[in-house]
Formats: sequence, C-alpha cells, structure tokens
Amino acid sequence: MKLRFARWLLCALAVLVVLTLPASAQTKTLYWDRFDVDITVNRDGTFDVAETQTIVFTNGTFTFGFRSIPTDKLESLSDIVVEDEWGAYVLNDSQTPGTYSVSVEGSSVVIRWYFDEAQDESRTWTIRYKVHGGLRYYDEGDQIWWQAVYADRSFPVNHSVVTIHVPPPAEIINFDSYFTEAELELVDPQTVRLTAKDRIPPQQAFEVRAQFTAGVVAGSPAPWQAAEDARAAELEKQAEYDRTWRPVVNLLVGAFSILFLILAPLGLYLIWYTRGRDAQVDFKAEYLPEPPSDLPPGMVGTLLDERADLQDILATLVDLARKGYIQIEELEAEKKGLFGWGETDFRYTRLKEPDDKLRDYESVFMQALFEDEEARKLSDLKEKFYAYLPDLKRRLYEEVVEEGLFVADPERTRNRWAMGGVVALLVSFVFGCVSTVALATYSDVAMCLPVGFGVFSVGLIVLARFMPRKTKKGADLAARWDAFRTYLRKIDQYTDLERASELFERYLPYAIAFGLEQEYIRTWSKVPQTPVPTWYSPYPRPVYQYGGASESSFGGETAAGQELAGAGAEGAGAGRGGREGKGGIPSLGEASRGMSAGLAGMSAGLSRMLSSASRTLTSRPQPSGGTGWSASRGSFGGGG
Repeated sequence: MKLRFARWLLCALAVLVVLTLPASAQTKTLYWDRFDVDITVNRDGTFDVAETQTIVFTNGTFTFGFRSIPTDKLESLSDIVVEDEWGAYVLNDSQTPGTYSVSVEGSSVVIRWYFDEAQDESRTWTIRYKVHGGLRYYDEGDQIWWQAVYADRSFPVNHSVVTIHVPPPAEIINFDSYFTEAELELVDPQTVRLTAKDRIPPQQAFEVRAQFTAGVVAGSPAPWQAAEDARAAELEKQAEYDRTWRPVVNLLVGAFSILFLILAPLGLYLIWYTRGRDAQVDFKAEYLPEPPSDLPPGMVGTLLDERADLQDILATLVDLARKGYIQIEELEAEKKGLFGWGETDFRYTRLKEPDDKLRDYESVFMQALFEDEEARKLSDLKEKFYAYLPDLKRRLYEEVVEEGLFVADPERTRNRWAMGGVVALLVSFVFGCVSTVALATYSDVAMCLPVGFGVFSVGLIVLARFMPRKTKKGADLAARWDAFRTYLRKIDQYTDLERASELFERYLPYAIAFGLEQEYIRTWSKVPQTPVPTWYSPYPRPVYQYGGASESSFGGETAAGQELAGAGAEGAGAGRGGREGKGGIPSLGEASRGMSAGLAGMSAGLSRMLSSASRTLTSRPQPSGGTGWSASRGSFGGGG
C-alpha cells in the first residue's frame, strides 16, 4: 500500500515538474542596471559608438543576446566588435559561447552574441561599431542625432549616461534629449553628457542630438537626410500649429458642432411646418352625434391615422355587410384533437354584385373576397388573401387623394422622407469618416462635426411618419370625424341608447375603423332593445318560443320555434306572430333570452368574427417580416 502511494506521489511530482517547466521558461526576466553610450564623431564624417550594457538576470537561464540597429538613417555599419569583462568575442556563426555574428535582416543590422549560461547574476558587455553616413549637414551647424537606448525592449533600464565627443576645433552649439528627460551637461566645448533623470521603462527610447560647428567634419548630406528633414520640418510645423492654432480650431469646430446639434431639431420642425403640417381649421366642437359626411369607414380610418391598415379593411367588410352586399354566418367549430376542441369558422355569402354605388377599393375587396364564388369560408382565405392586401392598401390611398383629402399619397410621402433620412444618414456617416481622417491633423474634435447632421438624419427618418399632409378639406373633415369618434367612445353619455338602438348597427363599421369595436359592442350589449345585426348569423342559432310560452332554448327545433332570420331576409319573422304579438327582428335582449350566454355571448360572437378575420386575412404560407399592414388599431379579444 505504501509502495503504491509512493508511486502515485512520484508521478504527481513528475507531472508538476513537466507543467512548471514551460511556465518557468515563459517567466524569464532581467533588467539593465546600466546602459551607457559613448559617441565619438570623426573628422571623416563617421562616428564611433560604444554601448556598455550591464544586465542583471533575475529569473531564468540566458545564453545569448542581440542588438538590432535600424539603417534607415545611415548608409552602413563597420568595425563591429563585442566584448565582455574577459575580452573580445570571436566573429563566427558557431553560436558557441564567446562568439558573435552579424546579419542584415530587413532594414536592420542584427548583432547576436553567445555566452556561458547566465542566471541570477550580473554581466557586462560592450558593443562597438562605426556608423557611416549617419551625420546631418546644415549651414547653421552639423548634427549627430542618435537613438542611444532603443525602445524595443521588454525590460527597464535603471541608469543611462550618453556622452558625445566632437573633434576640435568644432564646438558644440546646442544639444538636447528626446522621449526621456535628461540632465544636460556641457563638459567642455567638444564634449556633452546627457544623463537620464529617471528609470527608462520598456518601449521608451532615449534619443540624443548635438549640433556643432559646420565645416569641420568632412561629408555631405546623405540621401535619407532630405526626406528626414522634410519630415522634421513637417513635425515642427505641426508642433507650431498645435501650440498656436489647434486650440482655436478646436473651439470653432466644437462651437459649430454644438450649433449643428441645436439647429437639427429646428430644421426638422421647419420641414414639418412647411411641408407636413395639415391646413388649419376652425372646427372646435367636442363631439358630433352623427357622421359629418358619407365617407365609407375604410376611408375615414385612413384619413384619421393617415394609414390604410387591416382595421380599415375589416371596417369595410362590416360596412359592405351592413349595406346588404355580404351575409356573415358563424359556423359550428370542427371538432379536432383528443378533447374535441376546434376553431370557429365563418361563411361569407355574396348577396349582390358590386355596383356603381361602391367605390373602387370596395369593389376590388369583394372580388378578392369571393373571386368567382358566391360563398366562401373564412378558412378558405387562410394564407391566400394576404396577396390582395398591398393592392387594397394602394387603392385606399388613391381614394383619399382623389377625394381631395391629402395632397399626395400618404404612404409614398412617408417612404420618400424616410428614404431621404436614410440617405442623409449615410452621407453623414461618410462625412464623419472623411472629416475625422482629413481634419485629425488640425482638430481633436473633428469627429463631432457630423454628429448634428446625423441627429438630423435620424430625426428625419422618425419625422417621415408625420409628413403626410392633409388638404384644407381633409383637415376639416378629419377634425369633424375625430369629434364623431369622441361621440362613439362616449355614446352612452351623449345618447339615450334605449331610444336609439338602431344606431348600433349603423355606426358599428365606424367603431371598427376607429379601433373602438370592443368597447362599442360591450356598451350596446347592455341595452336590451339593441337589435341583432341582420347581416350576422351567430352560432348556435337562437330559437324563440312564441305566444307566451316558456323561455326559449338553443339549437333544437320546437313546435312553436323559429330560427333567427339572417341578412337579406328583411322582415323575417314579421307577420308570423311573436311574443305578446310583437314581430320583426329580435333585439339583443331578446337574443339573450334565446342564448345561454345572453348578450355577452353575442358580444363574444362579433368579437370572434373580427378576431378570426384579422388573423386569417393576414396569414402567410411561411413566417415573414410582415405584410406592410398594422394588425389593428384596437384589440380583437373576446367581448363581453
């Protein structure tokens, strides 16, 4: 047992060692305790560089080092030597300790040197090389400009001193450091010393420049100097601009950006005021107790909300039934499934052909509804009727324009302005990208310029829905029809419903167009004298007992029973006698005594009819992004 445990322990330790080896390799660390550079300018135009690097290895094992010197600002390097405390290294490619190699890789000369393993110790190396074509020549004085401590490091440099010597009789005129702050010391006319004030972190360079008397050192500007001088001049010009003009430009650009942002809503308002605002009317009545014109409900709904939608189509269906063109009959639900539940269906029967009394969209609606049939079930229209909706929508818009209610097609007006907003948004995006790139040199807030235009563009897309414009006639009629809508919404407050029960059927299509059908049906269902619409036959059929017999019952025929008459059968039941000698169409109250659900059942039946039609007429064979019609302006839930 103990032996087995020991084996497992050894295996675990072995795995731990294997797993930690890569981690140890990845955590090699070091730092430069010193990185001193001595630069000596020669009379022949070259200069000698001696880099003395004292490196402290703090973690891991190291066997080689390298130095990469860019050659884009010089012509060549020579006399490359690597030394340590014990002497010079040998130049060869053996990669053995005490050797070094030199290679050209891209636009850099790479020096690699190899040494005995170094771990948890300090080592010092000196890399010497001669630079040809690395000086800059100017009339005001020649210059040496050199990156003494390179930036491409992963570890810091604790201390660094750079010393520059020039040959007499040349004298150093001025000198400076870049990227790293340094103490500047003129040792003598030919020598300067630049000492880094702080630790130099990784990825930060220590660059030095010294200018000295012109004409002492031989040579002429190298080919790279012209491009470098142009770049330096541009940088100096940019620096001057940043000091003097950039704050001013930032202020102006910011001010214009804020101004555009403020003007965007004002511009949108002016566009609406001049191009989308309806004509002003003087009509002020709170409500109207009767329709202000003979406009059919589908057109009234389109006039008020400026959209031809499914609510207007359903209002047209009921209006055509009310006018005697269509009979609607609720059918017994087919029993499906384990529990025998099914969805209620409806049958539409054409009572007469469209005539010149109908408007174009009404005739087209009847043709779409029946096609070549005299009667069709609502279920037969499933996933078929949706194809007619765009054409019906277009014809409704044409009707309201031809009637002189709108200046132009509301749908086209919305689309035109929305498309303009989309185009403007794309332009603002492109302008934003271009301005940010093009003006970045001159301003820090250039990207703010297109913000106002972008806000305007988005606002234009939103504003598009409010841009359909009514004519003087259309605005006046809209105000009057809106007052009539208020009347229907509060009809029980404005009218004695028991004495005006005939209004229920007459105004029902308008209530549907206004999105008030639920509340409207519910209100009238409480009035016993409300007659059942002659064009609608509910299921089950209410049967009445006449001659003072007992309460009526559903469905089954009785000796003295009579089925409720449907649309088109005017006067059905009249002259046949009735309870207390009364004849004619039974009221909703009478129907309630013939149906167990009472008036609530009739309310639910009408609501089911509207809800089923709403779902079926917009159904598609496969799910899609929509039909272009809003579902409704009012809910088609159960009534009651």
